[in-house]
Amino acid sequence: MPDRLKPLFSAPMAGIERLAKQARAAEGLTTLVRGELPEGVRPHVVGAARRGPDLVVIVDSAAWTARVRYAGPRLKERLRSLGEPVEGKLRVRVRGA
Repeated sequence: MPDRLKPLFSAPMAGIERLAKQARAAEGLTTLVRGELPEGVRPHVVGAARRGPDLVVIVDSAAWTARVRYAGPRLKERLRSLGEPVEGKLRVRVRGA
């Protein structure tokens, strides 16, 4: 007799594994972005993610958005040299906004 519950539980596990993989990729990108920003800005970076061709950097306060934007050209250049090309724009968002 086939296990009728197996299909029910196999799809959610695949979805959870996919989400875990995306979370690891986002954490890796966040770590990379933090490492390439000026030292004073690093603790204020909450996260980083790709949205299509754009790089989105999330900061903890609006006070840091200008600093990240100002560092943007150098950040994009450094990421390209590390094999993480950013073809689109650098977008800076405030956490919760």
